[in-house]
Amino acid sequence: MYQTRMSVAHDTDIEKEQATRQDEAIEPRWKVIAHDDPVTTMEFVVRIMVQVFKKPHVFAEAIMWQVHNEGLSVVDTLPKTEAERRVKIATMAARLEGFPFRFTLEPAD
Repeated sequence: MYQTRMSVAHDTDIEKEQATRQDEAIEPRWKVIAHDDPVTTMEFVVRIMVQVFKKPHVFAEAIMWQVHNEGLSVVDTLPKTEAERRVKIATMAARLEGFPFRFTLEPAD
């Protein structure tokens, strides 16, 4: 009987994950934009791109350089709830380290 309960719970988890993916697939997508400032270190920006936005290191560095040279960069395009979640995590990490690193969101159209 225990084995059956585990199987049912596992199936339910899979169904929830599939439903979440379907919801994200139809949810409007938003651009996450990182903004330059004179305080946040380049190393920190690269670390956030890798750890929070799951970018390969080479892409994280490219984003960092674009933010540095052009004043901003589109980091990713995600469903709004996921974009908000990642921006919140990145912003909290920045504040904990004393950086004013800032993000904005805008519709991807």
